[in-house]
Amino acid sequence: MHIPPFNPLMLVSAAVMGCISAFLAYKRDRSPYLWFALGFLFGIFGIFAIFFFTTKKKQQLPNLPTKEPMLIIEGPTDKFWYYLDLTHKQKGPMSHQALTKAFKEGVVGPSTYIWNEEMPEWKLLKDALKTEHSSPT
Repeated sequence: MHIPPFNPLMLVSAAVMGCISAFLAYKRDRSPYLWFALGFLFGIFGIFAIFFFTTKKKQQLPNLPTKEPMLIIEGPTDKFWYYLDLTHKQKGPMSHQALTKAFKEGVVGPSTYIWNEEMPEWKLLKDALKTEHSSPT
């Protein structure tokens, strides 16, 4: 009996073993190309070898929310405030809360001059800002 040196069934079964190895390796976050070659060359032993290796865990950064520090305008909250717009025209009176809202909305900026009756002179808003770090919840 003569056995041909090249059997197409062997090539097909090796390719199937390689595909199964590559699929299982992909599911376990391993290189599917490497494991296809191992499955193709070693057959069922290549497939079994995948199960002896632990799956790779993707490194995940802790999903902590990063809160920016809140900028708060220092000064009395019960007094009326005034500010100078870009043309140096006086605006106000307004409450501390309204001035804070205008700052958050971008109506007034750090280079805006502000004043209230307890201040001896106008000063830049950036000089009256303080940072309040809120604790993470």
